[in-house]
Amino acid sequence: MSMDYLIHLNDISDEIIPQLVSDLNKFEMSCEIRPGFSFALHSGFLPFRFRLSNPGIDLLKGRDLMSGFELYVRDFDVVEAKGFSQDDLSQLSKLKKTVIIRLCPLDSFEFRFSELTSAIIAEILDAPRSLAGNVIFDSRTIVEKSWEAVKAREKSIGNDGWRYHEFVGWS
Repeated sequence: MSMDYLIHLNDISDEIIPQLVSDLNKFEMSCEIRPGFSFALHSGFLPFRFRLSNPGIDLLKGRDLMSGFELYVRDFDVVEAKGFSQDDLSQLSKLKKTVIIRLCPLDSFEFRFSELTSAIIAEILDAPRSLAGNVIFDSRTIVEKSWEAVKAREKSIGNDGWRYHEFVGWS
């Protein structure tokens, strides 16, 4: 089952990438995004290399891991937009682009990266973010709420329930 986080905006620039990575690194990990990543050129799976600074289980200590999500930048099309209220749609129709972050949970960390990355982009650009038609227009507290959701989800994973990929290099 996949979920799409949508960030609605007029434009997105690669200038935010350093701040995005810096902000991700505030959440008990050090990470890097695939070298050469560009919002303008990318379509498909976007990997992150990361190491948790305070993993909940010993198995993950000191390991370089990889996770990510699918990312697409599309023109916003009001006609194709589904699941939004008329009020939300009237506000969103003023925006030209949508960044789609698609979560397809293949490992235990995809939720972390899709939830936090979508929230951080929304906060940096003061842009609305939606999930399943529910739009958050006020991005001032979105990152803090996303971090709480990530911590709750990761806390719910039992010691033998962690699914992860060790980082073996950029392919």
